[in-house]
Amino acid sequence: MFRRLLIEWCAVALLVLALTFGLTLAGATSKADDALYDLVVELRAPPASERILLVTIDDASLAALGQWPWPRTLHAQALEVLAAARPAAVAYDVLFTEPARSSGEDAALAGALRRTKVALPVLFDAPGVNGRAFETVAPIPPAADAAAALGHVALPHEADGTARAALLEVNDGSRAWPHLVEQTYRLAFGRPSPAWRRASQSGEMSVLVPYRSAGAYRTVSFGDLVAGRVPPAFVRDHIVLVGAAAGGLGDRHDVAGAGTLAGVEVQANLLNAMLADRFIREAPLAIRLAAGALPSLILLLIFWRLRPSGALIASLAMFAAVAAAPIVFIAATGLWIPPAAALLGVAFVYPLWGWRRLHTIDKAIAWELSRLSEDLGGSVTQTPARLDHAGRNALALSGSISALQDLKRLVADTVEGVADPLIVTTMAGDVLVANGRAEALLRQDTEVRAALYGIPAVNDLISLDGRHFSHRRTSLTDANGAQRGWIHLLAEITGIRAIERDREQALEFLSHDMRSPQASIITLLEGTPVDGFGADTADKIAYHARRTLGLAENFVQLARLHETSFDPEETDLHDCIGEASDALWPLASKKGVRIVTPASEPCCVAGERHALTRAFLNLLDNAVRFSPANAEIRCGIDAVMSEGSARFEAWVEDEGPGISAERLADLTGRFGPLAGSAPGLSVGLGLAYVRTVAERHGGRLRYATVSPHGSRFILALPALASALTH
Repeated sequence: MFRRLLIEWCAVALLVLALTFGLTLAGATSKADDALYDLVVELRAPPASERILLVTIDDASLAALGQWPWPRTLHAQALEVLAAARPAAVAYDVLFTEPARSSGEDAALAGALRRTKVALPVLFDAPGVNGRAFETVAPIPPAADAAAALGHVALPHEADGTARAALLEVNDGSRAWPHLVEQTYRLAFGRPSPAWRRASQSGEMSVLVPYRSAGAYRTVSFGDLVAGRVPPAFVRDHIVLVGAAAGGLGDRHDVAGAGTLAGVEVQANLLNAMLADRFIREAPLAIRLAAGALPSLILLLIFWRLRPSGALIASLAMFAAVAAAPIVFIAATGLWIPPAAALLGVAFVYPLWGWRRLHTIDKAIAWELSRLSEDLGGSVTQTPARLDHAGRNALALSGSISALQDLKRLVADTVEGVADPLIVTTMAGDVLVANGRAEALLRQDTEVRAALYGIPAVNDLISLDGRHFSHRRTSLTDANGAQRGWIHLLAEITGIRAIERDREQALEFLSHDMRSPQASIITLLEGTPVDGFGADTADKIAYHARRTLGLAENFVQLARLHETSFDPEETDLHDCIGEASDALWPLASKKGVRIVTPASEPCCVAGERHALTRAFLNLLDNAVRFSPANAEIRCGIDAVMSEGSARFEAWVEDEGPGISAERLADLTGRFGPLAGSAPGLSVGLGLAYVRTVAERHGGRLRYATVSPHGSRFILALPALASALTH
């Protein structure tokens, strides 16, 4: 589920990146960005400088001084008035590209221009000749020579007809022309503006101008100036901009954020930005790409942690933040980051992610419901076909929950029905499920809970009231096979422990109380000489007393084998056979039987030396007892390899009567006679011990008939690797 959601998340992220990058690179949102820019641009505009003075050729001036164009003597008169007031610099935004009708007018204009620092405009006439974009038309030579500086007044308009930027310098192919306002700044301060210096270093001469609305700057009418109605102090040390403002003169422009301004007001806004050094710069492409994509990617990261309602609130908050960010940036730093691509990305990412997440979750729920239905044996409620997909899934989910509740009830009833205490816990020991017997035990005995998590996992516990419990613990796993807890079963074995105590007492009775009288009988017979007929009877009594002692010993040893744990060590089978042969030498010598043992070569197994020696003692004892007088008993050890494993086969072969067919059917039964043997002779208990020892060591006991008569018992045991190498 998580992997599928992660894939969907990555797909949505890539789609959002493609959308925002594409919108930014293609400029598809430029109109929206321009509209937003026009709304906020005035926030960057500095306060109108007190050093700027506009002298406007307005409708009142035209009414007082006559129709346009005016004689150049009138312009000379205005310049004379300005020169007398000693301004810091004058930008005279009037074109003098053609000679006047009278040469005296041009001379008068030139003379007035020389009396103060005046910058005149040059005209860029488009299109130019010979394939050039434009032709540069300078003022007539007398005016151009007399002016302190020349500058262009070209104003670029964008596709919507709005002017947002200004060109601080334009190169016409032959020379660079600074802007008229830039030239005026240099005349006033004797140095280029900081904006021009930055632009010349970067090579980008276009700057975004923060415009103020019309009427923001101090203004006097041209007619009032030439009529002497403007006090000289009003002009002194000011930067004077002279230009047309009357509507009929056509020098009006739509600018960003300020509506329609006269050309002279456009120049005033550029000069005002220069004086305050507060321009607007558009963010580089890399920043615009990042700013367009980051809000959507941040939202996608936030969506991982939020509910759907929270995701909607986060989307609205992010949309508001993206919309407000340009206002903050442009007002505080002058950096313009177009927000439209980011706004579209934010508006797009929420429904897209919601759709893909819903689709993924819907598929996952449908798949899980199908799997759950299979696990529950198809017991989930069937959904009507008339419902839509979401309705069918909702109904199927309700049916699955009901089926799980039924299953939970079944498990609870089953656990409660267990006769012994049953507890299901987490890995940390928190109880998940417990039947009534377990709860009663846990309430009664607080030490039981701690004992449940002891090592080993299988152990016995004793409650405070003396009851014995056998603790069995098994892993509780989830659907993926990972362990998530434990299942503890406390089987009460109080009765079994009582039986075991009785059994121990019986063994103690056999090992001591029954053997003591037999040992006393043997001691009395050996200490009392008997002759004649009584001697034969005494020998039989001694034989049966010793036989009873042997049976008791075998029974006790067999019982102890079942009670004790297997504790192996490296054991040589030759040593075990040798010890058993030495122990039986007196009995064999008395009967004239010879025991032949194998050559002493190491044949080591992982075993219990005492148990193996007693097993060979039982086999040799049977062989001596059932072999005729002066017989030979042979012993040997063979190394056998089969199916990649090795074993030693130790065998004992006698010359006795063999074993009957009836006895062969249950050779290692605890009681049974040999074929043709004297009444009372039996090998069952001894062979039962030998078989138990073989199985305890991972081996087996086999029997083979020796021709023409006799028996061979074979004890096969796994060999140690070190013994085979030797």
